[in-house]
Amino acid sequence: MSLPPGAPIRLKVGYKTPETLLGELTKSVGRGGVRIEAKKTVPVGTKFVFELKSVGVKESVEVSGTVQTVTETAPGRYVLHIRYEPPRNRQGLDAVLKRIFEATEKDVRRRTPRVPLHVRATENSPNSPIYRLRDLSRGGMGLDVECEILPTYLQVGTPTLVQMRLTTGQLAAHGEIIWVVQPDASKAMPARVGVHFGKLSPAAATMLDDLLTLKALPQPPWIARLAFGNDALSQMK
Repeated sequence: MSLPPGAPIRLKVGYKTPETLLGELTKSVGRGGVRIEAKKTVPVGTKFVFELKSVGVKESVEVSGTVQTVTETAPGRYVLHIRYEPPRNRQGLDAVLKRIFEATEKDVRRRTPRVPLHVRATENSPNSPIYRLRDLSRGGMGLDVECEILPTYLQVGTPTLVQMRLTTGQLAAHGEIIWVVQPDASKAMPARVGVHFGKLSPAAATMLDDLLTLKALPQPPWIARLAFGNDALSQMK
């Protein structure tokens, strides 16, 4: 059946868990879009609607996208670069978050809900590695570090500051590194760092909650700024 002129193309994508859905959603939206392979070309400007479904959640998360470029990689093979827009209808997103929070409440190892948020992060130093804020909670965050060997200044006890511009203001959360894991090339595992937040101001705590519920995210691409050691201490108020 052909679509009415101007109607968006709808695609359904399934995920095994709400955490996987939210992680892939924030990773793609956060970097501004996604590339998908197709056997047919479409005009630039074509609209897509992605219905994201997870096992255990009745509602779907709908994400709109617009084709920015089309590249033919081989005869009958195309790559579409689609710019994502953050979900406007929160019903499905809130249902996914609710399921994640409920699962955390049953996990005796965790005191606060952990959201699998994916945000690219950098330091001010030009030679620093690239980071990805892998997950977030009211108590701290996990960081993936793109490096072959973890920098020596990333060690247990190092003061840490993460900053991110939100629609509600500038989030600044301070803490310290509490665990580190070196990269494992044999398992394709990146280096990882765990950060525990200190006591946050009421304003910072509110903005952190806004970030955890994805209510205050700016237009993509999303970027967070990190500081460690004396650099972090000098920026803490």
